[in-house]
Amino acid sequence: MSTTETEHGEREAQLVDLAAFQDPETLLRLGELSRTAVQRTENGVADVFTGTVRLDKVEEAPAEAGTFEQLDEEGLDEDERASLGLRPIIPETFLDAGVWRQRRAVWLNSSAFHATRSPVYLWRFIKTSAIGARVGARDAWSYLFATEYGELADKVRRAKAGAEHVADLRADRRKEAKARRREPVTVYALTGCTSYAAAVIALGETWGLVLIAPALIPFFGLLYFLGHRELARRAPDGTFAFLDSTAAADHDGPVTDERITNALRDIKLLTAEQTIKPLGLATRDDLGNTTVAFKTPAGLVCKAIKNRAEQFAGALGLSLERIDLTQGETPNDVILWVAATVPFSGDAPVSPLVDAERWSIWDGVPFGSNRKGLRKTLQLLWSSMLFGGAQGYGKTSAMRVPAAAGALDPQCRMLLADFKGGADWEELENIAHRVIIGADPASVDEFIELVDELIEEMDTRFAKIRRMPKAERPDMRLTPAMAQAHGMPVLMFLIDEIQEAFGVVLARKDGLKEFAALVEKLARLIRRGRACGLIIVAAAQRPSAKSVPTDFRDVILKRYSVHTVDDTSSDMILGDGQAKRGHTAAGLGRIGVGILAEEAGSEKLQVDLITPQEFEVICARGRALRIEAGTLTGYAASGLLTVSGILAQMRDAFEAAEAEELGSTDIARLLHKQDPAADWGQRDGESDKQWSSRVGARLGREIEQALDGSGRTLDRVKVTTLAGTEGRGFRRTDLTLVLGA
Repeated sequence: MSTTETEHGEREAQLVDLAAFQDPETLLRLGELSRTAVQRTENGVADVFTGTVRLDKVEEAPAEAGTFEQLDEEGLDEDERASLGLRPIIPETFLDAGVWRQRRAVWLNSSAFHATRSPVYLWRFIKTSAIGARVGARDAWSYLFATEYGELADKVRRAKAGAEHVADLRADRRKEAKARRREPVTVYALTGCTSYAAAVIALGETWGLVLIAPALIPFFGLLYFLGHRELARRAPDGTFAFLDSTAAADHDGPVTDERITNALRDIKLLTAEQTIKPLGLATRDDLGNTTVAFKTPAGLVCKAIKNRAEQFAGALGLSLERIDLTQGETPNDVILWVAATVPFSGDAPVSPLVDAERWSIWDGVPFGSNRKGLRKTLQLLWSSMLFGGAQGYGKTSAMRVPAAAGALDPQCRMLLADFKGGADWEELENIAHRVIIGADPASVDEFIELVDELIEEMDTRFAKIRRMPKAERPDMRLTPAMAQAHGMPVLMFLIDEIQEAFGVVLARKDGLKEFAALVEKLARLIRRGRACGLIIVAAAQRPSAKSVPTDFRDVILKRYSVHTVDDTSSDMILGDGQAKRGHTAAGLGRIGVGILAEEAGSEKLQVDLITPQEFEVICARGRALRIEAGTLTGYAASGLLTVSGILAQMRDAFEAAEAEELGSTDIARLLHKQDPAADWGQRDGESDKQWSSRVGARLGREIEQALDGSGRTLDRVKVTTLAGTEGRGFRRTDLTLVLGA
């Protein structure tokens, strides 16, 4: 501090910054002294470098010296260590047995990869060694005989500089070459080469050819070194490599912490110093899919990785469909799922309904598999379902799955309205209580009447439920016991191409009014009917606001869409905003794969496969179950034939043989066992060909007489006989459909 005089002669204090006049070393020393002085006070500052001074207080007098306590680094968690800038001395992954197990898996995978490439490496070694031999011989010749002088002489001669200059260069060449051949290095090298060659020859003559190969290893190693140097010179960008990179096979190799760390570094989510920490061991399911859990460093959370999932998958060398990222217990815990193959690239699994003898709709509908291979079962009793999408991508096949589940439940009453008018549902007609085919005005009127009947049935059921004791109706929903005791079977109403019916209604004179009334009735059925056992399964190609109004679509809780042309069409089926949330059927382009939207969320599925032939067998089985249970009613029951005569005998023959196919001669033998006097057996002196022709013609005549006037036929087809050979005969399913039982 200095003083100055004012205009009145008084002295005034002035503050001067003395630090500005000090050199850096002095300032640093002063800073250290100041910090030390402060730390020796009661309010000392905690410092990870110098420690915190704790003064021992005494009431009478303060302590003269303090006690230093160093911070315990092991007591700090990862976040505290990171905030203080501390790095672990030994990375935890270095001591983790699970990490080393994964690393061994990577090494084994790499070793196996290179082992399979060993023939290629052998050829590459031979080729490189040959190049080395040629290059070595060329360079040695050039050095020993000074060939560069020859090239210089040739240039001089071409420049016509005179013969004396060429002669001088040739003389210089001879002199230089002679000097080089007499150099100690040259002599030692030639001596070593000849000695090595003599030793190899002597070794071969003494011990045979067995030891020549090991003795030649240094020679071929030298040749390979020369060849490798030459190839590296030709490819200065470093593209030449003897071993193939395993990067191309990364998608088949184990997903390790190093691989994940490198991928996160590639997309700039981790710095070069940061790594992830594996949480336990990687697991693999029965399908070969891998699940890896890891913890990210502070500052990187699972959501940030999910936001860049596509770039992360690319950095791993995988497609986006092959990975899935979910958050663990904390935002820094990430669970990575990696598919063994591209999801849905294989054939669709066969539906378990194909081999099921019967099914209960109360157990749900086995619908398909998601990309992780997990089975998806739909519970349709409490929510109806809408199918949509472009033609030819499996919409009807997907709709066939819930229909098959209903067909195999004899306590489920099937209702069908097929406004497409094709043959997709003709098998279902054999078990359906009501059937409407086509989009003509009469069929649409019948559909409206059926909707009114269902509303009346719904009101009747709710009235029955209200009259029940509360112990039987705890939540006012239909139960299997209530359905059995009070005659209220589950109703499954299948409506294919519903927009065709709406179009017919809109074309009428008072179409708008009638259309609004029909939509309101359908919406009421879906909203309330699900509690009393009514399931509506509808399908439409592109349910726009005009063709299928939102009042109808919005009350359907489950929706499935196959391929669509754009996100707008996909949202019309799955619901508004689904495409923005990443769930769109636009561009799926694969038959049998679609997006399922439910109350809990949306996901991509591959629907179980049921072929039309298998669906025919399922419907025949469902008809037999209903006849046995006495639940075949309505339209399907009106087509029953009186089973007698040859048709009844053939049915007994199939039951006795427990076979699905029988040849004509098989049936004849079984009929002969039923009634030996009916002359179905082979007569004395009758050849096999004559007997087969006779019983085949007789079967045809008697079947034709039995079906006369019914409008039905039972034709012989190619079958596998009981002897295992191919022949002409009949199938049990064809007989069942003809009999209606």
